[in-house]
Amino acid sequence: MKDSRTKNRSKKNNAATFFYCAFTLPALTIGASAYADDVVLEPTSDTTKTQTLAQTLPSPTQRSQASSASQASQANSASKRRADQGGQVRNDQPDTTNAIVNAEANQTVTPPTPQSSQAASKGFIADSHLNLQFRNYSDYFQAPPSIYRHAWIQGAQANYESGFTQGLIGFGVDASLFAALKLDGGNGAGNMVHVGKDGGGSQQLAWAYPGMYDIKGRISETVVKYGLQTVTNPFLEPHDNRALPPTFLGVSMVSNDLVHTTLEAGSFTKVDARGHTNLTNLTTSYGGTRIDRLTYVGGTWHYAKNGEMALYVDQADDVWRQYYGSVAQSFGDPTTIKWSGLANVYSTHDTGASRQGHINSNAYSLSVSAQHGPHALLLGYQQVLGDQFFDYVNETNGIYLTNSMDVDYNAPHEQSLQLRYTFDGKYAGVPGLKAMLWGEYGWGADASAGAADNASASAPLHDLYWKNGEPVHGHHHEFGFIPSYTLQSGRFKDTKVTFIAMWHNASRYYSDGNNMEYRLVVNVPVKVF
Repeated sequence: MKDSRTKNRSKKNNAATFFYCAFTLPALTIGASAYADDVVLEPTSDTTKTQTLAQTLPSPTQRSQASSASQASQANSASKRRADQGGQVRNDQPDTTNAIVNAEANQTVTPPTPQSSQAASKGFIADSHLNLQFRNYSDYFQAPPSIYRHAWIQGAQANYESGFTQGLIGFGVDASLFAALKLDGGNGAGNMVHVGKDGGGSQQLAWAYPGMYDIKGRISETVVKYGLQTVTNPFLEPHDNRALPPTFLGVSMVSNDLVHTTLEAGSFTKVDARGHTNLTNLTTSYGGTRIDRLTYVGGTWHYAKNGEMALYVDQADDVWRQYYGSVAQSFGDPTTIKWSGLANVYSTHDTGASRQGHINSNAYSLSVSAQHGPHALLLGYQQVLGDQFFDYVNETNGIYLTNSMDVDYNAPHEQSLQLRYTFDGKYAGVPGLKAMLWGEYGWGADASAGAADNASASAPLHDLYWKNGEPVHGHHHEFGFIPSYTLQSGRFKDTKVTFIAMWHNASRYYSDGNNMEYRLVVNVPVKVF
């Protein structure tokens, strides 16, 4: 029997390897041909702006229209949970939010796909696009004394987007094929490599699957999609920090029919998680609680050239109802001083069957930054008000709080302070070169109330609220450094190289343990048509 299972696994691995090669080798040939004359489309201004790593004011409208591409892992300890996530960072608002996620999620410069109004549609075929994205991803993560993992993966995506049929209402489809080849890594690498339905599969050499597929309709400037897709909002932005991104199954709507306003709504039930090739239930990131359906609605109003307000609400059935609001404003010019500020807040309350127990918490962040030429400094403050951890949907960056960098600083009653320096070579005669350096300190965590509610070792949230035999409390700090460079010309124009280094240290009873992580990512975009 053992020999039979070994042969079956060998056949599956050989088939997956053949499929991967059959997909990537022709794709590389097409890419080389496409670059033969050094004809590369310029990246969109939105993409360029987003890559400034908190130097400018990107619009949620633009984020919502972008089509970017671990299953929920409830760990037995907070340290292991953070290790499973591999650290996370974000930078989605002006000069003030988590910049690591920006470096992760915008590593690839994608060809422009401007959305025209339905009246100007050229048709299903004429407006279609096929783009290839190749990502070489290597990662080393260490969380002493027991977690040491590394991986080296070559990922590839073939993303097809049709145009819309002509007429009052246009229809179209999107489809993407994802594939990956493991160059190194194995047991303990988690979702850095392949994860099978049974949680195993780390020894699989190659895997491929339909990463996205949807049908879509458009009337005027409103687009509705149903299928496996990605959206970008304060609740469901994909956590794209592996060789291939997660995608979500459901329906979404984005409307830009109102001047200076973007309205969004959606309802999702499943996720194709990082490292996986099959759909699984949505879950909460920290509690590991199953979410049968997540529904959201909201919008962003650009009240001024450099100012915007956002309001959103979501409901995770039988888990929570969550509200989000933000105000962002910037003024001045980098040639003198450009000032930018952000205030945002999440308010979370249990609903229905309260599967994750009683929830009544608020979390907010405030930040201000000043930029002169290529140099910028940001100061950010964050606080959690309530007896529960601030939680969000797993496989997402659904935490737009400023100080969510390598770790989230989201324990009950926790406060944190961050100082961040960024460099933008565009203002120093070195376009394409960017760098970020930050330090952060968190204090005041007190999970005693949640620990009392989960005192039994068999309680579902016991390992979340207890650490080393005591309720979570204490202090912690982190440092990080991210340089990146995007090629500005030549055969491989828009190729981006990003290096990420992060170190986190915590006191004995804080939820997130000590860890260090080094990541090198090279992204090569190719436009086929």
